[in-house]
Amino acid sequence: MKKIIAIVCHRVTNPLVHTVKYLSTFENNTIVLHVDSKANKKDFEFLKSKNTFFTDERVNITWGGVSQVMATLELMRFSKSFPYDYFFLISGDDIPAMSNEKLDSYLYSNYGKEFIHYQDDRNGYVNPDDRIKFIYPSCFYKRELSLLDRIKRKFFHKTKRIFYYNNLYAENSHRLPTFYKGTNWFTLTKSSIDFILDYVDSNNLYLEVFRNSLCADEVFFHSILKVSGSINFYNNSNAKNNALRYIDWDSGPQYPRVLDDNDMEKIINSNSFFARKVGENADEEFMLNCINH
Repeated sequence: MKKIIAIVCHRVTNPLVHTVKYLSTFENNTIVLHVDSKANKKDFEFLKSKNTFFTDERVNITWGGVSQVMATLELMRFSKSFPYDYFFLISGDDIPAMSNEKLDSYLYSNYGKEFIHYQDDRNGYVNPDDRIKFIYPSCFYKRELSLLDRIKRKFFHKTKRIFYYNNLYAENSHRLPTFYKGTNWFTLTKSSIDFILDYVDSNNLYLEVFRNSLCADEVFFHSILKVSGSINFYNNSNAKNNALRYIDWDSGPQYPRVLDDNDMEKIINSNSFFARKVGENADEEFMLNCINH
């Protein structure tokens, strides 16, 4: 099974090094990294190998902004240079939760299915249209908020339908697909990646509508895939999510929880492809032990 492991990263961490070094030892894998343009690419070059590459174009990624979509599209476009069956989108905070052999076996058993999660009763509902139909100010693209940022956000929520409506969305809503939301990390077949790229290239308006959106990567790709009536989606209600990522949004104290040794058994038993997010200084033995063989 030929796989693209596409990684969005902005710093060198133990999970990133572990994931790249482990998965690059298998010839059927091609590792492609997008390094945030704010970072020094030279810091990552020790990871390069015969099957580990870096995207030519780099995006300045802002949390919550459309830049995450742009970086993902760069990874997709760059990956067209390689033969592959499945494309995995992960972050530099992810580690394998399944051995490469078991991963291949699982993909063969479900060949042709798309591992992408759409919100359902396993998570709270968020209206995907609200992510696009307003123009979000810069205070929304921050994880740590000042008092002024909090005041600005409150003002936005009280006045968004007056001052912040996305007119491009309003004027072209009849030309846009129905929007869907889900988990922004996924595993898709090459045919679905090609479909996404063809759709974006053929519909310039679609990307423009998302320019000032919030957390667009949770809506952008999910909505495109639903346009096609021939997509075969993987569904397992017993799994954490249909993307088969182990992410703990319940335990805290951070959300999502930063995983450590105490989470190892849960990760192993989750039957997930990857676990996230893992602390930057995570121990190598812990990360190796998380792999379900």
